[in-house]
Amino acid sequence: MTIKEVEEQLGLQRATIRFYERENLLTPQRGGNTYREYSEDDIAVLKKIIILRKLGFSVSEIKDFLEENVPLQDLLEKNVQELQEKMNELNGAIKICKKMQSRQEDFESFNENFYWEEIKEQEQAGNKFLEIVNDTIKVEKNILLEWFNIADGKGNLIKDRKEIVFNVVSAFLIYAIVWYVLQGLAGNWDIEYFFMGLLQPVFMIIAYSIWEVPLFFIAKKWPKAAKLIRKIGTGIVIILIALLALILIFGEPVSV
Repeated sequence: MTIKEVEEQLGLQRATIRFYERENLLTPQRGGNTYREYSEDDIAVLKKIIILRKLGFSVSEIKDFLEENVPLQDLLEKNVQELQEKMNELNGAIKICKKMQSRQEDFESFNENFYWEEIKEQEQAGNKFLEIVNDTIKVEKNILLEWFNIADGKGNLIKDRKEIVFNVVSAFLIYAIVWYVLQGLAGNWDIEYFFMGLLQPVFMIIAYSIWEVPLFFIAKKWPKAAKLIRKIGTGIVIILIALLALILIFGEPVSV
């Protein structure tokens, strides 16, 4: 069976099937024409993958199941607990939404102070709501991926796995070498500075995230202000890096 026939039979997109193949969940054989040929066993495995994904299983959990590393019952128990937690989180949100419906709220009547206190009371009563920290985590993740030229600003990947690994490793090695050379020009050719240099991208990512996350939210409301702040910040960073390089190369230790 060709991949086109699999698409038509199961109603899947080709990119979805290829994704599971790249994750080594599905390994169809290649025929004499080098094209993948999907057997009935492959279709059965693919159906199991789709079923488990729709039930909330992660790719890694499905892989453990297919490789028989973890009993399905153990995975099911874990999945039920996670789904129950998600239901608890949604319980409070459902109650507030129903209250808004009953009050027939619109833009003009939406009283933020009333619902602010309502949510606080619901949380104190044990009801849970969606964690807004996930917004920050998502922004942090997108910033990191964009910083390494792995994804665009919305988190959409623009590189394949090999290119991603190459970019990340290259970035760390380049920073390590530059740091080591700068320290060497300052008279410190100890190899430990190379390994210290490997940590520089981590510090820069943290600093960059601290700088960019608030700008992300500012840009949603005041895009021009965020653009101006970003330009000023970039200029300051360039100046600081230039000063640091000059100090490392030409600076002399100050004796006390």
